Amino acid sequence: MGILKGSQFIIDPEKIGYETCAYMGLNLKNPENFDEVVEALKKIPEVVECHFTTGEYDLFIKVYAQNNHHLLNIIHDKLQALGLARSVSIISYNAVIDRPLPINDFAVGDCSEAVED
Repeated sequence: MGILKGSQFIIDPEKIGYETCAYMGLNLKNPENFDEVVEALKKIPEVVECHFTTGEYDLFIKVYAQNNHHLLNIIHDKLQALGLARSVSIISYNAVIDRPLPINDFAVGDCSEAVED
């Protein structure tokens, strides 16, 4: 079944100096450069998630920064160089719900196929 994708340690970003969490909607000047932009985003360590979405934005990313000034530098020095037509930043004050998906009925079934090879 391949339900489990692995395990990980979850680091508290604030404890290592990253006080700003922002979600950003990105619109590309040239959408045909999508793959190249995604590859470039993978090289920016502060970008921890990237989603190809429906709606207003070509991409939606999650970024951690040390503070708002650092976020501005990431946008100016790293993101704008990717060929963005527009970006919108939404700063998170605090995650009020942060939980994994419930396992529900799977827990009572056979788990032998749960781990991917």
